[in-house]
Amino acid sequence: MSTSVRNFYPIRAAFKLTPLVMAIALISPLSVHAENTGQTLEQLDQASLQSHRFHRDHVLGTSLDVVITGTSKQEATRAISIIEKEIAHLDQALSTWRDDSEISTLNQNKSIQASPELFEVIAACENMRGQTCGAFDARLGQLIALWEKSQGVVELDQTTRQQVLKQLKDNSVVLDHNNQKISIDSSVQFAPDAYAKGYIIDKALAVARQQVPSIQGLLIDIGGDMRVWGNAPQKSGWAIGVQDAFNHFDNATPQQVLNLNDQAVAFSGKGYRNLAGQTHLLNPKTGLPLNQVEQCVVVGTCAADSDALATALTAMTPSEGIELIEALVGYEAQMTMSNGQMYQSSGWNNLIQTPQNAEMLTVASTASAKWPAGYQAILDVNIPKISVEKYRAPYVSVWVTDSDKKIVRTLAVWGQDEKWINSNYVWWRRYGRQMPNLDAVAKPSRQPGQYKLAWDGKDDAGKAVAAGQYQIHVETSREHGDHSYQTFDLDVKAKAANQTLAAQKEIGTLKLNFQKVN
Repeated sequence: MSTSVRNFYPIRAAFKLTPLVMAIALISPLSVHAENTGQTLEQLDQASLQSHRFHRDHVLGTSLDVVITGTSKQEATRAISIIEKEIAHLDQALSTWRDDSEISTLNQNKSIQASPELFEVIAACENMRGQTCGAFDARLGQLIALWEKSQGVVELDQTTRQQVLKQLKDNSVVLDHNNQKISIDSSVQFAPDAYAKGYIIDKALAVARQQVPSIQGLLIDIGGDMRVWGNAPQKSGWAIGVQDAFNHFDNATPQQVLNLNDQAVAFSGKGYRNLAGQTHLLNPKTGLPLNQVEQCVVVGTCAADSDALATALTAMTPSEGIELIEALVGYEAQMTMSNGQMYQSSGWNNLIQTPQNAEMLTVASTASAKWPAGYQAILDVNIPKISVEKYRAPYVSVWVTDSDKKIVRTLAVWGQDEKWINSNYVWWRRYGRQMPNLDAVAKPSRQPGQYKLAWDGKDDAGKAVAAGQYQIHVETSREHGDHSYQTFDLDVKAKAANQTLAAQKEIGTLKLNFQKVN
């Protein structure tokens, strides 16, 4: 057995790693060292201002966003290529959605000599299972498949669930470290998604730093789980938005903004993926869906452990979950329960860049009639996938102006490459340079095609606007495609109204409902 040890986080006695587990660690944030020798502080400051942003769809079933600072466009392009290649390599080993993946072979054959990556992930999942007293369990693949097959029409009966869970005894998985061999009982189906995505993020970041040493800062975001390292585009650090647990609109304003440095953030909870019409998270002890936690956010030193811990906390009571986080050095968490109660670890507030100003969000205009209480403008946007060669998803800008054509609120800007986003020339020429300065917004992945935006009557500063005449603008443009621009006239008063605009070349039917929502 190897004696090489890379320990990611010091753990207090109650959660001490065994020597065996310590030899199969993750990707440490300290395992790669960038070479900054010979550069002055002024040079580093200059380098940090050079940022390059990349977006890729259909990566691990969601999207990939990368921000690279401190290097040339050519080197940044090389880095994103390396990141994509590493993700594809690990997907081949770890994806349970692929019949040809290595983990699918393990689940089918029940015994294989594994690659270093698969062995590392399975061993780490087994360790996390023990450290969380079973709250995290990657062995539930069979039970998950049964729930998916039922499609929520018939709830799995207690006998079936108990039979499956009974088979998942402690000795149903055997890890041979000397020969890198994994053997599992017939009842075991590994589904390590809640660990593997973070592991892939960690590995991709490490490989990019190793192969492109000129990089001075890096953010890798896969579907809202992310890792940041080095110099951010702004000197204060990486600004990461945290979405409101109960607001799943695509343009939801971040509830908090975290200031992160060499850290990871992971999300879990009811709103992030549905399984048979319910939460995708199952209680490893009962086999039933977990519904008590609306949202769990974990910030830590590596994405893999943060990912697994965010899942584990949804299966714990708030006191148990926060106690676990408090025992881990370098980890913080915030849990929002389905009843609205919130729990957070003692160091969470130290991460917040701009605490929410409740007074600012409730200031109302006294110059004229107030925005009617409880009303919102709900915009349904349909973006069709056009059947053409080299299709690229369109860039979309949605904003609100008042009767004087002054901007009131930017509701959505989808797409970050200035080379193409300024093709939305109406929005760009008038308002585009007022884009908010967030490096990433951590939130659930959106399904392609259908989007829902909400305007609650507040401007970009968070102040309530008056009733009156407004205009909602929707502009789209597509690389190698066409440009579309449409507007709704909205008369804000205490009366519901519905409007529809016909589809155009680059955008489907638009619907605007002004209605009372509470």
